[in-house]
Amino acid sequence: MAEPEKPLVSIVLLCFDHERFVAEAMDGVLTQTYLPIEVIIVDDNSSDNTAQVIARKLADQPGRSGIRFIRNARNMQWRGAMDIGLQAARGAFIVISCGDDVMLPEMVAEMAAAWMDAKVSLVTANADYIDEQSNSLQRTHRDCNVAADDSFETLARDGANACCFGAAMGFEREVYETFGLPPSHLGAFDIMLPYYAYLLRGARFLRKPLLKYRVHDRNSSLSLIAEKSNELEHQLRAKERIFAGHLAHAVLMQEELDRLSTTMPTRFAELSAGIAPLVNIQTVEMAKKLVRTQIELHGIGA
Repeated sequence: MAEPEKPLVSIVLLCFDHERFVAEAMDGVLTQTYLPIEVIIVDDNSSDNTAQVIARKLADQPGRSGIRFIRNARNMQWRGAMDIGLQAARGAFIVISCGDDVMLPEMVAEMAAAWMDAKVSLVTANADYIDEQSNSLQRTHRDCNVAADDSFETLARDGANACCFGAAMGFEREVYETFGLPPSHLGAFDIMLPYYAYLLRGARFLRKPLLKYRVHDRNSSLSLIAEKSNELEHQLRAKERIFAGHLAHAVLMQEELDRLSTTMPTRFAELSAGIAPLVNIQTVEMAKKLVRTQIELHGIGA
């Protein structure tokens, strides 16, 4: 008996001013072992030569189908660019990657297998950290030898869990079709997309590193910014933004629970009753951390 045909997986590669890194990122995307696969590359109107590097790499793939290159006429920011990529994608499972990171060849295959085997709505993978020259920093996003907490309860209570790592995230189309993308004021998607996934069928974290995550001077991760800064004020400013961001996420989490328990009570009322108290804990704890950070800033005369 022939094996059942595997579902189409889409990779959405988001690029903006990644001239130095995008060729290596594309190598990672184009060497994926999973089939069937399609690739959507979105250049968000880069001000450098990112688009030209992409075009040259694609010219080296003359006989390959299933690749689409979209260059935005104006800068759409992360949400707009991602929305364009997701609208173009046709896959049942969609993997998001960035033009400064490098996917390992088995990344899509292993994430898709976890998605199908565990019957979840989202999968996040671990990552090795590299520097601007692609040298290993001898560090992973999560300790590979320690079981990571990827429970819904932890995400609702603490505002994050192991699945909240947008650099190596894939999710089934239903997540996007049901909830859309998180609001742009949140500044990222790596907390709410897992949250949406848990409301559907759940999420899983893979301890094995399947991505090379690049650390460089333009990283937008607030935790990395705080970590790299040697000045107390800069560290505290980054933490202030982190805690304020978590508060904004907690508000949206509660609003989603209220909406779903009202519009679809049979499916979500019981779940909401268990998760809402944990979201309330998150709200209170993040408010305390924000206030304490602001007091520290005041104490140093900021």
